[in-house]
Amino acid sequence: MAIFNPFNNNPLFDFNLFDSAKKRQKSNNPANAIVNHLIDNGIRTTVDEPAIGSVVYCDLAFSTVEHSGIYVGNNKIVHLNGDGIVEKVTAKKFLARLDGFNTAITIMTSCDGSTPIGSKAVAKRAKKKVGTKLGYKLLEKNCHAFCISCLINDFDYLHSMTAGGGFSSLIDTAENVLSADDWRAWDY
Repeated sequence: MAIFNPFNNNPLFDFNLFDSAKKRQKSNNPANAIVNHLIDNGIRTTVDEPAIGSVVYCDLAFSTVEHSGIYVGNNKIVHLNGDGIVEKVTAKKFLARLDGFNTAITIMTSCDGSTPIGSKAVAKRAKKKVGTKLGYKLLEKNCHAFCISCLINDFDYLHSMTAGGGFSSLIDTAENVLSADDWRAWDY
């Protein structure tokens, strides 16, 4: 028996409802943004807690802009804030990015299938940078580039002129380094 999926073969959407979060996030179709947001925040299964060293992210504008960090345990996330300072914050504060003027309601975590996946070495690198002023540029030297630097253990990457600070680069790096093939909502 087939399950009805209104997004299959629909010219407005270029993904399947049951596609992985990664495949849906990589879609360039702007019509997908709100649907992605609804799927990730209302349909997908949740995890109790990310693994130490998981990459985590939240949507800031209906899946068109994301904010990312590294989960370091005890409900804490290390991220590069908009002032260019690495800080360790609670999940609640992580979601309150831009003084709460965003659509963030869920934190997604890197998973292997439905199991959270991370690296203690990645968490250690992130924690070591807490309090450091690294600077910030919206399109390159940003939270995603910080996470990539933690994943690949190369903070020169963050300062290079060719740093790809995009969300899709982060997703690809998390797949290569952590074997993250899916993203699940954290039920914090």
